Amino acid sequence: MPPSVGSTWTSTPAPTPSWRRHSPRSGTGMIVPDGKDAPAVLGHLATSTEATPSPWTGGFSMPSTHEKRVLVTGASGFIASWTQRRLIEQGHDVIGTSRYEHRPESRFVLGQFDPPLIQADSHHATVLRKVVRTHKPDVVIHLDAYVNPVALRQDPRRAIRQNFLQTVDVLDACRDHGVARVVFASSVAVLPAIRYQPIDAAHPLVTHTEGPSGGFYGAAKAASEVFGLTYADCFGLDFRVVRASAVFGFGMQWPIGIKPLVEGIVRGEEVTVAVHAPPRDYTPVQDAAAIFAAAAVEDDVADRVFYAATGRPLTDGHTLLDAMRAAFPQARLRVSDEPLDPTGIESRYRGVIDIEPVREQLRVRPAFSSLEDALVAYADRFRSFTSAGADRRSGS
Repeated sequence: MPPSVGSTWTSTPAPTPSWRRHSPRSGTGMIVPDGKDAPAVLGHLATSTEATPSPWTGGFSMPSTHEKRVLVTGASGFIASWTQRRLIEQGHDVIGTSRYEHRPESRFVLGQFDPPLIQADSHHATVLRKVVRTHKPDVVIHLDAYVNPVALRQDPRRAIRQNFLQTVDVLDACRDHGVARVVFASSVAVLPAIRYQPIDAAHPLVTHTEGPSGGFYGAAKAASEVFGLTYADCFGLDFRVVRASAVFGFGMQWPIGIKPLVEGIVRGEEVTVAVHAPPRDYTPVQDAAAIFAAAAVEDDVADRVFYAATGRPLTDGHTLLDAMRAAFPQARLRVSDEPLDPTGIESRYRGVIDIEPVREQLRVRPAFSSLEDALVAYADRFRSFTSAGADRRSGS
């Protein structure tokens, strides 16, 4: 059987950091579930002391005691759409920016919720500043990025322009217009070859011989982390980092790894499992969204760097094959011996990750008890999506 993706995560109080800055404010145009008005929902959130499950996104997290207005960049994207839904279900006021309209998949994730989406290119600092100045968010979750590590290995200037300088523009806009907190979407690709496990936030990004193993994608993310932490030190900006690891689930766009397997099985196709794929800590998008949302709204947090991961042993190709067989016993699976990481570049920055800070400070519990359960949930969402006639094969 494959390793379990999650376990029961307990909730414990976190210390109040001396640098914490908080500016609660009632937003306008908040969308809340079940037709309730905002004061009723906020009253429940303020008095509840128990972890509450999300009816759609799964997982558990402790409710925030203050409504926040959250601006999400790259809002039409995979993790961003799930994160927005998570925040709205918790009673927060959400605004999104994106260069693109919502894809059918992201609209399906948002469901009955319709947070404002401002079509704006975050690469243009003046446009970003106008959005921040006009909407006055308490928090910005910066998810907008060019997520193609393979292409960026040969294009360092694009990595600088789209994934680093854009982040600096976000930091400047937030500093100049009084945004208290920025949550930055980073990646385990910032890590060099792993020095020890479990990997924690203190693991070095640069050693005496190497930097981030994830090429210029990882280097741009690492540079953004360093600048953001320096903004925190010099300007008091509450800057937080979430390093994501192999996030998967309905709406993912990369046609690698789990996506073609699950979606192909739902379509009745024969699918190929590469048993020599690099081992990964596959993280359900429901868990990643819960972690991003908690990093945005939890006030009493001591650390600045967290991982969106499971903390379990890595899943290699053979273990993934076992999980696919357990989740989809009737599937037509073909096994490939082709090595997908022949140089070992990806494998060297993968390892078991320490998620204690997520448990103790962000107070998030996982949505699924096993990898196969998460795979089945992905298939169920995709099946519902196609049955509704929403499958436009965008990115599929």
